[in-house]
Amino acid sequence: MPKPKSRALFPWRAVTIYIAVVLVAGAGLVIWERAYEARQDSVAAPPPEAAAKNLVEGYVGAGTVQSVRLDRRTGTLTLDVKDVVTDPKKTPAQNRELLSGEGTQAADRILGFVTFKHIILRLMKDGKLRATVRADPGQTPHTEFVPDFK
Repeated sequence: MPKPKSRALFPWRAVTIYIAVVLVAGAGLVIWERAYEARQDSVAAPPPEAAAKNLVEGYVGAGTVQSVRLDRRTGTLTLDVKDVVTDPKKTPAQNRELLSGEGTQAADRILGFVTFKHIILRLMKDGKLRATVRADPGQTPHTEFVPDFK
């Protein structure tokens, strides 16, 4: 009498193929996701100059930053910002205080989010320099006024 064939509990070949397909599909999804995230990170991160400009314009007002220059060798960021706080009706001391406060807060705002070695904000009114605010990380910003500012 021939020996009876033993029956397998389930088809091993089909299970092996299914597991292989799932592993390959999973690995493909993981690779695609990592590539997608890397591409999004590189697109989403603006250059530091643009980030600084956006921070200052968010505080001072839209369109107030006239120019932005970054010297990568020295790590110095220079921004020309339109003066929007001084008023001829106010005393020179009040205008100096307002201008100093505007520049100091704008510099602090930049240093709170973007790291630079030096920040120079040149506050301008009608094409004339009114004041310069210099800020370094970990130090209080310093404001220098032009001699003829009144």
